[in-house]
Amino acid sequence: MLKIISVFRKNGFKGEYETFERSKEVEGEYFVVVTDEKSGIKGLFKANVLESTVAFQYVLDEKHSVANS
Repeated sequence: MLKIISVFRKNGFKGEYETFERSKEVEGEYFVVVTDEKSGIKGLFKANVLESTVAFQYVLDEKHSVANS
């Protein structure tokens, strides 16, 4: 979990990290729900600890949520 947060911080993200789910398709990749520290907006991100990258997926709101499996 600390490696994932480190990748976010390295890419300029700060906030509350709510959930972490390992990708079943790509090694070192995680889906993370983060609430931005400044705006309070919650979003789903894809983080790859092997490549030190973070990619925004979409904003989580009443129309968009993360499916619980």
